[in-house]
Amino acid sequence: MRAPPPVEVTSALGRAWRAMLSLLVAASVAVPLAWGLPHVASHWGGLQPDAFFVALATPAVQAGIALWIGLTAFAAFWLSSGAGRASERTLRWDGQDWVLPGNADGRPDQRGDASLMLDLGPWMLVRFVPYAAAANGLGATWLPFHMASDVARWASLRGALWNWRGGSAAHRP
Repeated sequence: MRAPPPVEVTSALGRAWRAMLSLLVAASVAVPLAWGLPHVASHWGGLQPDAFFVALATPAVQAGIALWIGLTAFAAFWLSSGAGRASERTLRWDGQDWVLPGNADGRPDQRGDASLMLDLGPWMLVRFVPYAAAANGLGATWLPFHMASDVARWASLRGALWNWRGGSAAHRP
């Protein structure tokens, strides 16, 4: 069986990934509020209104909570856009091994295994584990990819990830 052809693709957080991360942060902020709802329900209808429930019933507090969740989601989106540009990485399949090239900070090229962890069609999440770190399971790099405009590279990347079967790390240098 032939190996998939070589391909090189840059991983960057696109708008959809940043929006998804922002929604995840907003949900994380909203969870404590939802966690408190059973407490509210258990005290609802008591003889004396609880100060907590009276405060939740005011439109100003409700608007403040909604504003807090919205600002948190916006902040997560804004921060992830700056972090996404800083964390762009390139993954290369050379026909034999997966390579995560080094960067200007002096990080060397790393050879390792790339595993497709999530495939949503135009979006993928890939885990890259260098051979040096495969023995202890540490050192994995998570790379989000989106189709963008280069459909030819996207098809080659998908083909390489779906068809390549990595060997044992013990057999690799």
